[in-house]
Order: sequence, then structure tokens, then C-alpha cells
Amino acid sequence: MKKLILLFFLAAPFFALADTGVTEDTVKALLKDMGEPESFEFSDEAVQSLVQIKGSKKEGTAFVARLDHKYYCLVSPRVLAENAGLTIKDVKGEKLQPEGMECSSDGRVVRLRLKERPVESAGVGSPDPGATLRLLTLNMAKKEILTYPIVAARKGEGRIDLKDFLNAQYLGYPVFDSNSKPCGFLENRVQKNIGDLNSSTNRHVMSNVSFVTNVEDAKWETAGKNFLPESARLMKKEDTLYEAAFLCWQWMNVTVFHEVSTNGMVKSEPLLLWAKVHNARVEKLGEAKDKYMSGGKGAASAVKEISETIKKDALDLRSAVKKALEGDDQAITQPALINRVKALQENEKTLVKGIEYMADHMAAQLKPKK
Repeated sequence: MKKLILLFFLAAPFFALADTGVTEDTVKALLKDMGEPESFEFSDEAVQSLVQIKGSKKEGTAFVARLDHKYYCLVSPRVLAENAGLTIKDVKGEKLQPEGMECSSDGRVVRLRLKERPVESAGVGSPDPGATLRLLTLNMAKKEILTYPIVAARKGEGRIDLKDFLNAQYLGYPVFDSNSKPCGFLENRVQKNIGDLNSSTNRHVMSNVSFVTNVEDAKWETAGKNFLPESARLMKKEDTLYEAAFLCWQWMNVTVFHEVSTNGMVKSEPLLLWAKVHNARVEKLGEAKDKYMSGGKGAASAVKEISETIKKDALDLRSAVKKALEGDDQAITQPALINRVKALQENEKTLVKGIEYMADHMAAQLKPKK
């Protein structure tokens, strides 16, 4: 069996608050290399069920599974959207011919009904919390399977939450369980009110959460002609929200005392520009910070300067988030996507409110050191 490769990134625990500092190593630990490659033996049936989908802009891995006594090619819409000239091939290099498209009730999985039964394929898996899963991709040219171990944390409605947050570069990758049964595809979402709910600050922190779409529990609806373009627009805004939540999560813990790091995750220009300005402020505030930390003469004026800078930084961050998330707000007609649009809008409001709250909270905590 092929040699399999491990390389993915996780999120570390919350940063320490401002006066304890956040080192560069702590920030890097948010997205860390997990170690040496390892091997995993997939069943022949699992290997035979893999499918490669290739278009003019991107390619991805899908799988064939038997659902409702029929055979389907299941794939993430991330692979299909804005990707013309699609070809679908199994591991033998033979083309598959779909004859209809449906999407799951959350719009995160597409199933293409196949005209002919391909290789014999078992059903799908639904692992228990704590189980090790396998995130994988098929490279037809090199004839290899790349795999990454991930851990299931809990089951939600139509999803399997993961223990760790994975880098967005892996979104849309298929996931199999330890019995070589396909489970679904990797996705991310933003979660509110995490951490210590007794903490007045953590209640206002939002964080990204990785999960696997649970194909076994999925309900299906016909994918309309506008499903893929609507899905593409929505995913772009959701991905930008992940970037904004990632930066805000850092900022809420480091305030203006330390730099924030984009870690290669942030692509949005308004957010990148804000990070640059924020880090320049950190450097400029060095003298005020020293006066505040040491107390004594000048501490009161330093507190005022730092407090004003926090509020200005928050205003700019809020503006950057709003600018990053603005854009085409055409109506979504696919029923599967409507609830996600509502969730995105609600999460954006919550993120902005969290910034405002934390700015007031952090400024109020500043007192001259004695």
C-alpha cells in the first residue's frame, strides 16, 4: 500500500492576557506541523471507491458510495463551483457519467447519481467521539494517496465536530473512518461563546471550528441551476469570516501590547492592511507600555494613551471586518443555502459586537501601576 503523508495545522489554547505577553512562538503554534509522515492501510474497497474530479481551475478528491440503494459520486461543492470542463475519473482512469445532482440540506455536500454501478462500494461511516479519522486526497498522476489523521470530538446535527481547528487549505477534502468507510468532507464554521462561559471576556470571543459533514445523516434536495454559483459566493464570504474571526481572536487576547500574525491564513486585503497598522502601533506604543508596566511617574498619561489606542485599533478592526465581508448580496434561492446566509449575517454582527465590547472592557481594565 502507498506511503501516506501527515502535514496539517491545529489551533493552540487561548493566548494569555496582555500583561503576561504573547510570544512569536505562541502565535506560530496556532498552525503547527504535526510531525513525521505515517502510514495507513485502506481497504481495497475504499481505494477503489476514490474518484478524482478535475476542471479548468482546480481538482479534488471524491468518493463513490451506496445511498438509498443507489450509487452516487459524493463531492464537496468547493471542487465543482467555478470550475468548468469537469472530468470525473475513478482510480482505473475510467470516466464516470452522472445523470443528476442533489445537495445536502446544509449545502455542503453534492451527490451525483451515476448511470451505471461502478465498483462495489459499501455504505458510509459515522464515527463516535474520540475516533481517529483520515483526511485524504488522491493524486492520480503520482498514483498515491495522501492522508492526515484527525480526531472526532462530538456529533452535531448533520456534522461531526473535530477536536482541533484545521487550516482552511484542507476544506473540501474527503474524510474516512478507521474502518475505511467514507464519512464526508472537511468544513469550517464559526462558533460563538466558547471557552470559559463564566468569563465576561471569553463569552465575546468567536473561534473557528472544523467539522466533517456527516453524509450518513444527510437529507437531500435537488440542486437548482443556480446552486453552484450561489454556493461559490457564499463560501467566499464564509471563508473571509474565518479570516476575520482568526484575527479578532488574536486581537481580543493581545490588545495593543503585542503583534498579531496572519499566519498565511488571511487573504483579505482590508484585514491584512489592518494587521499591518496594528503591528505598527505596537511598536510605536513601546515607551507608553514600559511606563504603564513600571508604574510611577508617567503611568497615568501612558494609561490614557494606551486606552485611546485600543479604542482606535478596535474602530479600525471593526471597519476592516465590515469592508472584508461586504460585496455581492444577491438573493440566495437554493433552500439548502438560506440558513447559512442567515448564520453568516448573524455571526458577522456578533463578531463586530465582540470587538466593541472587548475594546471597552480592555480599556476599563487599565489602571496606573503602583
